[in-house]
Amino acid sequence: MHNCEFIGSSNTVIDSLCIERLFKAREEPHHLDMKGKFRIWEKPKSGCTYVLGVDSAKGTGENFSVIQVLRVDSITPVTMKQVAVWEDNYTDVYTFAAIVNRTSYYYNNSHIMVENNGEGAPVVQRLWWEYENENLINTGSKEKDLGIRATNKSKTLAVLLMKKLLEDGSVEIIDPRTVEQLADYQDLGNNKFGGVNIADDLVSALYWALYVLEQEVFDDSYQFIEQEDGDEAWGLLADFGDGAMVEDWSWLTNKD
Repeated sequence: MHNCEFIGSSNTVIDSLCIERLFKAREEPHHLDMKGKFRIWEKPKSGCTYVLGVDSAKGTGENFSVIQVLRVDSITPVTMKQVAVWEDNYTDVYTFAAIVNRTSYYYNNSHIMVENNGEGAPVVQRLWWEYENENLINTGSKEKDLGIRATNKSKTLAVLLMKKLLEDGSVEIIDPRTVEQLADYQDLGNNKFGGVNIADDLVSALYWALYVLEQEVFDDSYQFIEQEDGDEAWGLLADFGDGAMVEDWSWLTNKD
């Protein structure tokens, strides 16, 4: 599936033009480690900030456990790049927790975003209590709040943030397998999203990695890239800045 066979779907979460751009930007990994499970485009650079997005699976040969590693170059505006992916479907959750822990330290003590539902629960517990990894992002102070709780609300927000950042070109994704899953990732209705023809584990780990922007772990609030079309795209609303007050309302009653 190295062509753009899913681009025409009307229900695909990511815009078709963005998907086409992602297909053109694909790169084969520069390094393979851990018997091919760890695909690396960039090893950690001194002074750089990284974030891990983690999606956990049972390790029984069905769904894949995934770590997405993103380099955070800026949040004002957001500029991020995918630099590594770990993926396997036969690694048990306890071994996977150890891999997440070591990957976090390897990539400059990177922030860790782990969904704590289902198979993610033992991963989160092990990271926090056994490894005492303070890079784990928690949604609250109670034990049940360790990691990120995937609710319809939080998952929808994470998916829509991913869509915005990808379509704006704020996040550079180069892993061929991630791009293929993004091309198949669809809006299933009723605030549900997922892959239709192939797995979506790489996408899940990606949107949780990006959701770190909503967790107030950085000094500044994140900003989106300014669009080039500027005021022309706003039409009659061009005179209204964000939160600005305009006293001349004549445009509203002008019938010309």
